[in-house]
Amino acid sequence: MTGRPRGMRREQATRGKVPMKLGFTMDFRNPLGRPWRQHWEDCLWLMCEAEAMGFDYLMVQEHFFTRDGYAPSVPVFLSQLATRTSCARIGSYLYVLPLHHAGLLAQETAVLDHLCEGRLDVTVGSGHRPAEYRALGYSPKSRPSRMEEGLDVLKLAWTERPFSYSGRHYDLRDIEVRPEPLQQPHPPLWVGASAPAGAERAGRHGANLHGVAVDPAFYEAYARGLDQAGVNPSTVRISNPWSVTVTDEDPSHVWERNKTRYFDRWDFYRVIRAEMGDPDLEYGLAPSEEAYRDFELIGDADTVLATLRSLTEHTPLTDIVHSGPAAGIDIRGEAYADLTRFADRVMPELKTW
Repeated sequence: MTGRPRGMRREQATRGKVPMKLGFTMDFRNPLGRPWRQHWEDCLWLMCEAEAMGFDYLMVQEHFFTRDGYAPSVPVFLSQLATRTSCARIGSYLYVLPLHHAGLLAQETAVLDHLCEGRLDVTVGSGHRPAEYRALGYSPKSRPSRMEEGLDVLKLAWTERPFSYSGRHYDLRDIEVRPEPLQQPHPPLWVGASAPAGAERAGRHGANLHGVAVDPAFYEAYARGLDQAGVNPSTVRISNPWSVTVTDEDPSHVWERNKTRYFDRWDFYRVIRAEMGDPDLEYGLAPSEEAYRDFELIGDADTVLATLRSLTEHTPLTDIVHSGPAAGIDIRGEAYADLTRFADRVMPELKTW
């Protein structure tokens, strides 16, 4: 990163007076085979603790048909968070939109919006896992067109009653979605993206951006999309996720203790991206436990803040998402202690940026 991304105005790239917001997510994976209810209760407990620590929003991920139960049900867990939390916003991170009927998803999220009293954000994305597409009867090659039409239908279903839509994948006539969302015209919409094409799509649809890239071309593409949609860049939010451990230990000791967990976290994405034909993760080494060391930000508060400061100075971020503990790390023990140190020592400074 050598400077402010081209294509974004300086006030957008430096965030101006927009306060930094912090999100928290967990993948709910259960690699140790713990009793499911106990495991989920621990995950939900940590998310509720994150609210008490001051995180601005809590997000639930989505995958299908994985061996370790990776994020198996967005609406169920969001319903639980709706009743267990009161201040933090809650949302998806993300619904794999091409694998849902967008009209049904609009109805589901409208219900959730009422249950949480208007605290819902909705993030959608196209996904990276071919096995999920094939299991649900779709060709992975249909991913871009299903994503485009899904976004069209989702927004129409939220805002027009009745609505009609005709496309390659949808042929809908006089469809009425009730209830309407509590938030009007609809819950804040985010699109997750890892490549410039996805970032530009997010902009064209006037959505906030949950990105996983730091390349200037990624933000240039988002800016182009916003411009096409006539959306003022100062009205949108842009996030980047980080796997962070704030520790008083030597970082190498933390890495050695948990490196198998970290490997499992990151290599999952390398494999599914390769299967889909998406750009490889830029870890720079052959896939091994050591290959992902730079993907884990482990250190004291000063180290973490210095790294995140450099990121925010060179990207137009308004939000940082804490990726939660790697699956298999003790949730009520080590993971809770790490998160507490982040909240106590890092969060106060971040929220002044």
